[in-house]
Amino acid sequence: MTLKHRGRDWIGLRLSVISNRYTYPLYAAIERDHGLLRDEAAVIVCLSFGDGPTAQDIVGYTARPKNTISRAVRKLEARGVIRRHDDSSDARASRLYLTDRGLALFQRIKAYYVERDKKVIGALTASEQREFDRLLVKIADASKTWV
Repeated sequence: MTLKHRGRDWIGLRLSVISNRYTYPLYAAIERDHGLLRDEAAVIVCLSFGDGPTAQDIVGYTARPKNTISRAVRKLEARGVIRRHDDSSDARASRLYLTDRGLALFQRIKAYYVERDKKVIGALTASEQREFDRLLVKIADASKTWV
């Protein structure tokens, strides 16, 4: 017997299946080739945006546990991949930035995400890809209220 999708039933299950098919091979390759765990890679990607987020900002964006993001930040800082700067508006927080070494590492791992993204949108026409992107942004924005 082959399992099949059933219309609009179990949207969350289908999202989970798609997410697993996207993330497991992605992070397995990044860990194998660069020694980075999932949350370490996520921190690097978030810092590539360049606006100096805090660890708490990354937790909020990724919806990953605070302790795993904190652990990733400490490990990446120890490896010289990221640096901290005190936040002038909050003495308890630090702004995080990629070092030159971190930027180079981001450039190497970025290709893994690009390749996985091509697989995701490969089944869609150009018009469907634009609509899919629009809908993902809409759902992602709404999802902030779910937790």
